[in-house]
Amino acid sequence: MSLTLLLLWFPIILGVGVGGRLLGRTRGFGLGLVCAAFWVLLVQASPESRLEHPAWTLMSLIAGAIAIITMGGWSGETPLEADSPVASGGLKKPSEGVALPHKDRAVLDQLSSTLDQFDDWLAEHRHDGNPWTRFDEFLRTMLYQTCRATHVRPYRLLPEGEELVPFREPDPFGEEPRLSARRGIVGHVITTGRSYLAHDGTQGELVAKLAEESAEPIAWCFAVTQGTRRLGVVTVGHLDISPDQNKSLLRTAERLVARLWGTLLETCRSRSAVLDDPVSGVRTREAFFRAAEQSLNESYAQGEPVAVAVIALERLRELNDLGRWELADELVREAGIALRQKVRMDDRIGRFDGSRFVLLLRRVDSELASLIIAQIVSRLTALCGDESRWPAVVGIRCGVVGSGTEQPSIRTLVTQALAQGHRARQEDVRIASDLCSLSILSGAGT
Repeated sequence: MSLTLLLLWFPIILGVGVGGRLLGRTRGFGLGLVCAAFWVLLVQASPESRLEHPAWTLMSLIAGAIAIITMGGWSGETPLEADSPVASGGLKKPSEGVALPHKDRAVLDQLSSTLDQFDDWLAEHRHDGNPWTRFDEFLRTMLYQTCRATHVRPYRLLPEGEELVPFREPDPFGEEPRLSARRGIVGHVITTGRSYLAHDGTQGELVAKLAEESAEPIAWCFAVTQGTRRLGVVTVGHLDISPDQNKSLLRTAERLVARLWGTLLETCRSRSAVLDDPVSGVRTREAFFRAAEQSLNESYAQGEPVAVAVIALERLRELNDLGRWELADELVREAGIALRQKVRMDDRIGRFDGSRFVLLLRRVDSELASLIIAQIVSRLTALCGDESRWPAVVGIRCGVVGSGTEQPSIRTLVTQALAQGHRARQEDVRIASDLCSLSILSGAGT
């Protein structure tokens, strides 16, 4: 075979090798036959083939064709045939794996459904004044559906990091029940970040003893974290599934709760960046009116009374006139913290203007509201009267009104509370309400 014919034969056999590798053994042989026939025709059409000895030309044709056919079959026997994307006249069919057990599929379906439900829930409640109370209900339902958990109680960690408070208050008129974030099994869980499961031998006897000392039985307790930050803790009184056989499910539920909790927290933070006063930390006036109107309508729909109070920090301007703006902001900031600590989660607080705060108290009448406000005013008086901190004497005045048997609008209630505040100043008393003027702590701030 001449060098010219060899140069024609080499790309043909190379192409057959590649094609056979892709198509498989049977189709590789077929490709080899076709290319061998093409090779024969190509040699016969070449002028050089006529100059050579006929016997030598015939042997070259036969040897080249056999080599091409053999290459097609041999390359088709490689392991790539089994993984080829082309097989049996079409694309490769996906391998049939082992199906998940019915129980596992049900768990995955439930977790997927929970995510869909949370998306719908967040779209509905992201603008609520206090979405955490409804989030409490969502968590209880979710943990029951996924883990058959009952007696679920979520607690949020206060900024000070020492106490835990529930999302839902059992007694609207009582003090907020709190748990220590440093004691008992709950304190152990939130401090270490390690979950607790009843009757889990890997946790040690001391941990089990802490759980036994709890006031209520705890079957499962886990911390809710965001990175290294502790957000809160969830306690479960009873599990209708075996913890030992469902540890993976429980860990997945813990992570899911943390993600949903964190998502709601970030949603509230982004909203607060727009709605909250940067100095006091309470709602701006416009945001307060929107949130208070919604709360007011909810109270009226349930037949509950409400009360509105306007608290003024008198002579606060003197600090600004002295050029002590930082001290003025610090006083307003601490006053905002004191107000948030004394009111309930579903009450509303706003900064009406530079020196006045406005409060909406739910489920109280004028008389009870006046007693509550008297406690708040007493605390603020102690704060503002600290002459070692403030170069000006800042006094407190307050006006209180209740909805009574009518259903006045929020703006009407605020206007009436402002009028009562003016009356308190005229009569030289700390608090004036639509029922009477309270002489408690009278004479302050004149």
